[in-house]
Amino acid sequence: MSVTEFLPAPHWREHIAAYWVRKTAPDPGPSGRRVYANGCADLICNAGKNTAWFYPMARPQQAIPLYPGQLYLGGTMTAYGVVKSDADCLLTGIRFWPGGFYALFSQTMQPAVDSVIEFHQEELRMLMQRVEDLDIHLDQWLNGQAALGVLQHTDKYNFALLRKRMYDSGGQASVETLAEEMHVSNRTLERIFKKNVGISPKEFLRIVRFQEVLRRLRSATDKNGSPESLLRIAYELGYYDHAHLTNEFKKYAGILPSELSLFYKTGIAGGQYF
Repeated sequence: MSVTEFLPAPHWREHIAAYWVRKTAPDPGPSGRRVYANGCADLICNAGKNTAWFYPMARPQQAIPLYPGQLYLGGTMTAYGVVKSDADCLLTGIRFWPGGFYALFSQTMQPAVDSVIEFHQEELRMLMQRVEDLDIHLDQWLNGQAALGVLQHTDKYNFALLRKRMYDSGGQASVETLAEEMHVSNRTLERIFKKNVGISPKEFLRIVRFQEVLRRLRSATDKNGSPESLLRIAYELGYYDHAHLTNEFKKYAGILPSELSLFYKTGIAGGQYF
């Protein structure tokens, strides 16, 4: 399995993180890949010939099919998920920064939280089945939609700035502080988050904090070149203790922090993409 990503044109990068293509090698038998919770959303097209399946761990009884030739919206996840597919499966996608999908399409994320739902846009569905020069074609399509006034491309509450503030804090900013900085009430901030990412600001902050843990574990060394301890990470990022960090990490990644390096070495760690 391989994932290739492409940057969008500069004027779309405030809302779109990447375009991507996921290919499964032509090996016999199904494959599975963990998708970590990261606050992002994806438009996903199954451009191959075989059905893929998404298993959201926040809804353990569900198995959601991604049929060939169809376009889907994968929403914000509050736990990790698993994508399984047969050989020669091909998925293409648009990865939106948190709040990016709502900013462009003016559609709330709430129905897609911890799920994958059909997205009805015929021109885009056809376009995303063409893998060659995918980034060029998607940039052109977005530019055309913006010229027609179809895409909103505005953000009343400047969610992109709010998102940056939360990432810069490593998930340590409080809801009260964020509301005060935006000059809104806590209740209004809650509504802003439900529209933009589909979940509460507290849940989103926990996901941002998990992503900061993941980043530090991938870096894996401190200033002296030694592995950074989980206990120190837990202390610096406001977890109650080592166990609190471990439990939350497993919820969002599906593995223990101590298993991360082994999973990367074996190539089955999973990642941010479907």
